[in-house]
Amino acid sequence: MVVSSAKEGNGQELETALLDLPHQPSPTMNVASLYKRHCVYLPAMLGWFVCSASLSAYNKVIFGQDHGAFPCPLFLTSVHFLVQWIFSYLVSSACPGYFGGDGVSSMSWKTYMGVTIPCGFVTAVDVGLSNLSLVRISITFFTMVKSSSPIWVLASAFFFGIEKVSCNLITVGVLIMLGELLTAFGEVEFDAVGFVMVLVAAMLSGIRWTLVQFKLHKLDPPLKGSVATMRVLSSSMFVFMILLSCTIEQPWAKLGPSKGDFFSTFDNGMKTISLGLTGACIAIAMILCEFWLILKSNAIVLMIGGVLKEMITILVG
Repeated sequence: MVVSSAKEGNGQELETALLDLPHQPSPTMNVASLYKRHCVYLPAMLGWFVCSASLSAYNKVIFGQDHGAFPCPLFLTSVHFLVQWIFSYLVSSACPGYFGGDGVSSMSWKTYMGVTIPCGFVTAVDVGLSNLSLVRISITFFTMVKSSSPIWVLASAFFFGIEKVSCNLITVGVLIMLGELLTAFGEVEFDAVGFVMVLVAAMLSGIRWTLVQFKLHKLDPPLKGSVATMRVLSSSMFVFMILLSCTIEQPWAKLGPSKGDFFSTFDNGMKTISLGLTGACIAIAMILCEFWLILKSNAIVLMIGGVLKEMITILVG
């Protein structure tokens, strides 16, 4: 009996000692934790890089004076926004629980307008100036100047209180700004109007990222994903862009059958429509990746991703 009790006591002590040992996670758990902490943004960033570079090349081919020379870039961009709204509305309505359509439908008009109007206006002016500048400058110069947008992402993040001001972040922003100035002075075919337009677009692009993030994070309940976000924002983006197009371009006077080859025949009209829908599909994929990053990441991730995106676009250009 004494021997048996001693064995039971030793067994309990051994079990307690084993439980007190530090838990060693398996290699699979380590990989999953590393991905969740550091690499979860990579798929969306990769999609953002590829689609953004493709869309910049597409816009240059369609709008550039030495290429397609489409006379109404703002009008075509408004069509892209309209297609985005139709796509997001249909998808979120078909599967409201999964894509967040129920959350959009339950929003009050005051909340809806408070999000969509400021974000849609900034986005429309940003994209409109970007596309107009591509008519006058090269895609490489456009991308180099537009890559200053991370500076404005940081500045607006500081302004809205999303990020805290730090010397390291300010230093990074100043270095990027100096690089942009050197880029502008080193451009052989420097166009002042094109440079101003793309610089203002870069400023608005950085503000747009932070403004959308700020507005979306204040929603209660929050939107479920990128499709619901696209449904909320793309309607006002279309309205503001079509207003800009009617004011600046007057597309009804430039796209008639007698004004060019774009709609002179049925075949040419179908080709023009097909090119427009191709750009809309690329834009949808890019915007879905953008909104996912805005919903899930922070200003630092957006700044780093923005710099890498512009480098890839320069290579494509």
